[in-house]
Amino acid sequence: MAETEEIQAVQHFAERVENFVEENKQAVAIGAGALVVIIAASLFIFLKWLPERNLKAQREIFMAEIAFQKDSFNLALNGNGVNKGFLEVQKKYGWTKAANLCNYYIGICYLNTGKYADAVTYLDKFSTSDAVLGAAKLNAIGDAYAEQNKPADAEKYYAKAAGFSENDQFTPYYLVKLGMYLETQKKFKEAVEQYTKVKEKYPMSDEGRDIEKYISRATAQL
Repeated sequence: MAETEEIQAVQHFAERVENFVEENKQAVAIGAGALVVIIAASLFIFLKWLPERNLKAQREIFMAEIAFQKDSFNLALNGNGVNKGFLEVQKKYGWTKAANLCNYYIGICYLNTGKYADAVTYLDKFSTSDAVLGAAKLNAIGDAYAEQNKPADAEKYYAKAAGFSENDQFTPYYLVKLGMYLETQKKFKEAVEQYTKVKEKYPMSDEGRDIEKYISRATAQL
């Protein structure tokens, strides 16, 4: 009985849809046409327009990247009148992968020029799932908060960096860095906990081979 009622309900709904289409042919046709336009525009944007803009942006940040590698952070940020800096490219080519990467570069440049609040702002805008860059971003935000004397935020982001993507190469480094920062805050017990993680989980890492001295130092302060 219930199954029959469900079939009847479906049939009734189908009839209602059919009647609506019949009574609103023009509106439905316009809607279908608009949908086709939206799909076509989306395909154009994501398959042609954005890739072409991203390629242009990549070309335009080339000299800024060279300046960045040479620690010429102001030049990397602002350009020199001939070659563009990261700030201009980020603003000009929004939505592109290159502009997103510019956010990271800008954040690191501001971090190295003492503009710590600006560093946090731009690093927060940078999104990535890459294990190395993702952890580096969080670590840099931790550095910016540490420089602003915001220890709770610094600890939070150092811990996030350590936990972003666990691996033998970078995780022990960030755990040790977190432990050392905790020591500066006289949180020796918490520091020992971070060092112990390295000892237990990453004993063969560079940090793991020297971890006993960190544990001994922090333990002596308890």
